[in-house]
Amino acid sequence: MNNFLEGMRAVFGGLTDLLLGVTNYPLFWGFSLGFLVSTLVHAFLMTDNPRQIPTVLFQDKSTSFEKLYPRKANGTYAKSYADFSKAAKRTKILFSTAFFLLLLLILLVIFI
Repeated sequence: MNNFLEGMRAVFGGLTDLLLGVTNYPLFWGFSLGFLVSTLVHAFLMTDNPRQIPTVLFQDKSTSFEKLYPRKANGTYAKSYADFSKAAKRTKILFSTAFFLLLLLILLVIFI
């Protein structure tokens, strides 16, 4: 059992050294911050109201549509669900692609 604990300490020690190395790499922080800012600017330009982005990202399409566009008095919606669905899909693809590219960047910094 002592060998297992020592092995786990060594693994976590190596991960700690790796994370400290990545966080001390200034080009990583500069590129990551620029990448984050450009993703946010792109998302703000894609949506009608930037305050809607968290609702669109973290809830399914029908729930976020109901929350963002309530029904009018006659029972119709102010915006088409098809248009909202396209915009929500583009926003989710943008953020998931940005997250994937950020992970790829981290892997490149670690292994190069």
